[in-house]
Amino acid sequence: MRELGKKTLKNEAIIQLQQVGKKFSRHAVLDKVDLTIVQGDRIALIGQNGAGKTTLIRTLLGQYHHEGQVVVAGAHPRKNRVEVLQHIGFVPQHSPPIQMSVHELLQFSAKLNQYSNVSKISQVAEDLGLDVGEHGKKPFLKLSGGMKQKLLIALALAKEPSILIMDEPAANLDPEGRKAFFLRLSQIQEQTTMILSSHRVDELLPLINRIIELDCGKIVLDEASGEHSLAGKMLSCRVKPANATEGIHKLLNEWKFEQSSDGTFYEGQIIDADRLRFLNAISHFANHISELNIT
Repeated sequence: MRELGKKTLKNEAIIQLQQVGKKFSRHAVLDKVDLTIVQGDRIALIGQNGAGKTTLIRTLLGQYHHEGQVVVAGAHPRKNRVEVLQHIGFVPQHSPPIQMSVHELLQFSAKLNQYSNVSKISQVAEDLGLDVGEHGKKPFLKLSGGMKQKLLIALALAKEPSILIMDEPAANLDPEGRKAFFLRLSQIQEQTTMILSSHRVDELLPLINRIIELDCGKIVLDEASGEHSLAGKMLSCRVKPANATEGIHKLLNEWKFEQSSDGTFYEGQIIDADRLRFLNAISHFANHISELNIT
C-alpha cells in the first residue's frame, strides 16, 4: 500500500467533498455536493450525459476552481496538485492530443513516476493486446481509439496508484482487451480506491462495492453494492448455432471463440464483468442458435 500520510489510513476518508459547487456560464454543473470516500472503496460513478460526472472527476484532479472544500489524499488538489497527482492514476474519457511517439510517452511517464518503468508499462499494454514494440515509433495521435485507450490504461495501472480514476475506460476496447482490462482491475490490491465512471453499471457490478449516481449536479443515489469477489471469474461458454451464419462466425471470432473440428459448435471464455455485454451481442442471432451454455 502506498503511503498517504497520517490522515489517510485504511478505512479513513481518502476523498472528502463538502458543499462543492461548480458553475459554467451560471449553470450549476455541481450543486453543493457532499461526499466521503474511504480508502479501498470501489465506486461506479453513473449518470446521464451532463449529470456532472466528468466535472466531479476533474475537480478531484485539481483542474477546476470551485466552491466548497475538496481534500484528496490529505491535501487540496488545486493548491497541492503535484503532490495529489502522485497518488492518482487517471484514464480520461477522451484521449489527449499528445504529440510524442508511443516510446517517448512511455519514457516520459516512467521518469515522472518512481513506481513504474518502460518495461512495466509495456507489459501491461501487451497484456491488454497492444504491442508497444510494434507501435513504439508511431505518434500517439496516429493510434486507433482502442490502442490509445489501452496505452492510457497501461500508464495508469503501471503506476500502482493509491487512487484509480477512470472515465468510460472500456468504451473503445475490443472484447479481448476488455477481458484483460477487467481481469487486471479485479487483481488490483484491496487498499486501492477506484472510481469508475460509466454509462453501463451492469459491467461494473462485479468490480464495485458502491454505486453513486449524479443527476443535474447532485448526488441522487449513494448505496452499497454487492461484494466484488466475482470480478475476475472466467466463464466457459459454448454456442451451438442452428444455422452457422457469417454474422455469428464474425461475432464469435471477435470474442476469440474456437470452432469445433466438425463445425457444429463454438467454445470460448468470457470474463464475468462482460457476461451481459456478450449476451446482448449474441442475442441478435437468437433465432439462429440452438444451444447456449455459460458455466
